[in-house]
Amino acid sequence: MKILLEDTIPFGTDYLSSVGEVETYAWQSLVPEMLRDVDILALRSTTKVIPELLTAANKLKFVTTATAGTNHLDKTHLDSVGIAHSSAAGCNAVAVAEYVLSVLLHAQKAQKVDLYNSTVGIVGAGNVGTALSRILTAIGVKHCLYDPPLQQALAKSGRNQHNGQSFVGLAQIAKCDVISLHVPFNKGGEYPTYQMINKAFLEGLTSNQLLINACRGEVIDEAALLSVLQGEQSPTVVLDVFDNEPAINTALFDYVWFVTPHIAGHSVEGKVRGTQMIYEQICDVVGTAPSKVLSDFLEKTSPIKAALKSPEASRLSVDDLIAVFHNVYDVAIDDKVTRNAFASGQNETPETHITNTFSTLRKQYRVRRECSAYALHLPKNTSKQIQDTFTKLGFHVSLV
Repeated sequence: MKILLEDTIPFGTDYLSSVGEVETYAWQSLVPEMLRDVDILALRSTTKVIPELLTAANKLKFVTTATAGTNHLDKTHLDSVGIAHSSAAGCNAVAVAEYVLSVLLHAQKAQKVDLYNSTVGIVGAGNVGTALSRILTAIGVKHCLYDPPLQQALAKSGRNQHNGQSFVGLAQIAKCDVISLHVPFNKGGEYPTYQMINKAFLEGLTSNQLLINACRGEVIDEAALLSVLQGEQSPTVVLDVFDNEPAINTALFDYVWFVTPHIAGHSVEGKVRGTQMIYEQICDVVGTAPSKVLSDFLEKTSPIKAALKSPEASRLSVDDLIAVFHNVYDVAIDDKVTRNAFASGQNETPETHITNTFSTLRKQYRVRRECSAYALHLPKNTSKQIQDTFTKLGFHVSLV
């Protein structure tokens, strides 16, 4: 069984060498002839699987991407030629949810929200939206869900809630203190998401609201967003994604609060989890039992010792949560790196500089770990409720 593997997949060869004959490629050099006699193609989003690429694929039976998104796969064509395909859907869900939590905690510090008295509207209750819902439930923040296709699917089985939360309409989402977007990009179909956050929606927001987009840039009408942001009563906006990546509109940078280059899901755990998922899929295709697990490839981190201000309280204070969590992930660091990179001197045309900078920031992103990577040492008098909260966030809790 010959496996062609994109060389940017973390530990890809280590995972797959026992499953078949592995050959790696750099996405920039991939040409159709390289797919001749290949049985399985494993890739990331940098490889575009289009009909032209597959002209020499005489044995290809399975294509899988170690990413949550699949817009780089022409699934209609793959289906038409009988090539099965899959993805690592959900691999980055925890990382994106933690990205949003970092933003929310900064919003608390900046007095943009009163977290425990705010409502977060989650648009899209798939893998990421569900992960965010679990985090918000763990820390006791009110939230609601908008996801018509999921709501309709659950209704057929007599259910009207997901993860213990009720569904609401988009009009109610628009009234939430925080609106966080987590839908896939669908330009057509029964539930299109292309520019679902349109001019009317944006113009209805106020300066007391926070809008976060960590899904796909095309979900927001960027021209309308820029116009609204240039007004006097614009909402606070955080963007991790943009329309037309990597040739993004950097004019938005002057008006958004935090800006990052599509890295919300780029934790070490998220990337390796993606490899684990496609490894298990390929094992299934080949007909062999998986023998490797995620923990085989993840290095241990230094523990975090938390000096809580209110360890005996029945509820985790926001200040204590900020102090602990921003040791794990602080979105302000990525915002600063992003802005500095785009503002740096350039020997290229502005358009080339933007494209290259965005792509480089993504490919050379720093090492970032999730809460689950950390042992958290809490004071001996920490209440059971606070211990449980940190455990639900993924930490390995112990009292010292």
